[in-house]
Amino acid sequence: MPLLKEKLLRLKELTRQRPQSGEIYAFYSGLCTFLQNNRAGWLSCSPELESWPARRQAGFPLLTRDALQIDTAQASRFVAALVNCLLELGQEGQAELQQIAKALAADNFPSEKLLIACLEKDRAPFAAAAEQLQTPSALLEYVCSTTLANGLQQWLTEAPPPQIDGWDEGYCPVCGAIPTMGELVGDEGQKKLHCSLCATSWGITRIKCSYCGNKKIDGLEYFTAEGETGYRVDICRKCSCYLKVVDSRELGAGLPMDVEDINTMHLDLLAQKEGFAKGKIDQKS
Repeated sequence: MPLLKEKLLRLKELTRQRPQSGEIYAFYSGLCTFLQNNRAGWLSCSPELESWPARRQAGFPLLTRDALQIDTAQASRFVAALVNCLLELGQEGQAELQQIAKALAADNFPSEKLLIACLEKDRAPFAAAAEQLQTPSALLEYVCSTTLANGLQQWLTEAPPPQIDGWDEGYCPVCGAIPTMGELVGDEGQKKLHCSLCATSWGITRIKCSYCGNKKIDGLEYFTAEGETGYRVDICRKCSCYLKVVDSRELGAGLPMDVEDINTMHLDLLAQKEGFAKGKIDQKS
């Protein structure tokens, strides 16, 4: 997929610029190479397009669980290949990944249930699977969200682009996921959000918290890191959440935002040190 090529190029550039972070860039480069070489043939989507304009107006995302057609056997094979890739790339969580690999080999991994849970932001199935497999829920969520993200992004490269004009919510109009990053674009600095799951981007009111919807200027602020150009962190004092933002007027357009998320992990630490958290949205479904 073109997006994966962009990610690999950006990771290569960052490796040259920041060799001290080469290990983490190498990990994500290996993961992107795997995803580029393994098509997500397990997923197809058939959203209800006729009702979409009215649902969009009411703030409902395009995709529902009924829109996903999952080939469970193929999905499990994809997850197994992904787990093997993570075992080769990583140095942590090896025992836990082996547990997942054993469950997949024994046909004892609820692939479809967990992939749908990713779409619906339902953590209960992950908690149950984590207890059964003796594996951290967070690791299961990472494996399944990476799998679903690859499938949705591939579908969106092949399907007609959904009409998302007029969407001003802080969650993705296509899949309902939270943004991974914000971006300021154009001469006037229009604010865009970039989905953490399907990679859709959409415009949003600039003076507005993307999590709680707060529009009071005295509760919305931002900070920057000393010596860094083109990055900032928007914070909301009403809900105590933060969003990292790239200013493409300074850094250039077209940067892959999930790579910029990795590249700015130090800003997460700064925001969290000040008592702010990445937001969670109770979006409509």
